[in-house]
Amino acid sequence: RQCVECVTNEHCPAGTLCVGSVCVMGCNPERPCPTGQTCCDGACIDPLANVVHCGACGARCSVANATAACRNGRCAVGQCTAPYGDCDNDPANGCETDTQRTVSHCGACGSVCTAPANATATCVGGTCGFACAQGFADCDGNAANGCEVDTRTDVSHCGRCAARCNPPNAAPTCVMGECRVDFCADGFGNCDGNPTNGCEVDTRTSA
Repeated sequence: RQCVECVTNEHCPAGTLCVGSVCVMGCNPERPCPTGQTCCDGACIDPLANVVHCGACGARCSVANATAACRNGRCAVGQCTAPYGDCDNDPANGCETDTQRTVSHCGACGSVCTAPANATATCVGGTCGFACAQGFADCDGNAANGCEVDTRTDVSHCGRCAARCNPPNAAPTCVMGECRVDFCADGFGNCDGNPTNGCEVDTRTSA
C-alpha cells in the first residue's frame, strides 16, 4: 500500500531495470538498450566511444605510452604520456616516439635536428645538438660552422682544441693528432728525436 517507481522492468524506460522498486541503469536480453547503445555486462554503453567496449563488448582499448580513446568504434590515441609522441599517427603502436632522444622528432613531432659540418646530429633532453666526427672538433664554439677543426693536422689544435704545436727552432707539423718537427731551422738539429723540445741542438756550436 505504498506508491513506488516500479514493480517490474516493464515499468521502467529503455536502458533501465527495476531494482528494489527503483528504476536504475541496466539492461538484459529482455530489456534492450536504446537505439545506438549496446548492452555489455548489464550496462548500456556507446560502442563508438567506450574504451572498455570499443566497437564490441569486451574490446578494451590499450595504447602504448598514452591514455586510450575510442573514436567511431576504433581505438585511438587520447593523450600521449610525456615525453612520447604519436609521430606516425598510427594508433596501433600508440605514442611510439621518445621526443627527448629522437633526432627526427626532437622536442616535438616533426622537429628535425640537422647536423653541421663534420658532425652527426644529436637529441638530448628534447634539445638538438651535435657530436663531432672522429678527428674533428668545435674549437670556436660556433655551432653554425660545426666541427671546423681537423685536430689530426691543425698545428694550432693538434690532438685537441688549443693544443698548439710549436717545437723550438723548428717548423711544426701535426700528424694524426701528434705534434712533430717538420724541419729544423738553419743551424739546428733534432738530435734526440723528441718533438717536444724541437730542434734542441745548435749544430754550429755543439761539440
